[in-house]
Amino acid sequence: MKEHIKHWYPKDGRFFRVLSIAGNIRQEDAAKIDISANRLKNMEKDKLIEKVTYPSRYNKNPGSNISYALTRKGKNFIEHRYGISRCQNAHAAEHNCKVAEIICNLDKKEIETVQAEWQTRNQMEEALEQMRQEEDYGQYDYYMDLWKAGLISAVDITYTSAQTGEMVCCEVVTNSYKDSDIQAKEYCGEILQTEIEYVRV
Repeated sequence: MKEHIKHWYPKDGRFFRVLSIAGNIRQEDAAKIDISANRLKNMEKDKLIEKVTYPSRYNKNPGSNISYALTRKGKNFIEHRYGISRCQNAHAAEHNCKVAEIICNLDKKEIETVQAEWQTRNQMEEALEQMRQEEDYGQYDYYMDLWKAGLISAVDITYTSAQTGEMVCCEVVTNSYKDSDIQAKEYCGEILQTEIEYVRV
């Protein structure tokens, strides 16, 4: 099968990284990181990405909202080419598109610092381990009990602000979020010692 894309550029690597972290992306957000509609079309023809339609709060007609997600072939491709071995699944398209929008609105330097949810989870584990090593057992036991009970949840993304050099935590909130879901994210912020920015879909 002939390939439509012969050459890969740094912008493609950035695009695939954003898509692996977010799970879905809309054409208008891909355009913000220099991926044209034509480029998306060719990636689709090469079976690396596929269109995923979804209903949104603003437009209930599922066919009217179009996003792109990685195919199995696309996931294999980015693992071999870019070493990206883990991807967000594409089930929650509306939520994921909002995550992609937030990332694509950052400047290029900030995009390079974006961490996925599972990387933030690892970071929380490291922070807890540090509490233990520093013999801050009160805090450590408090958060470990919550962790074991499944009451702590990593935020969608973190990144380093170009302005302040500090970590920013972002969580996309949907209508199905309960108070306990928000509290689980707040614990994440406490452990990482940073405020969380909530963005509603």
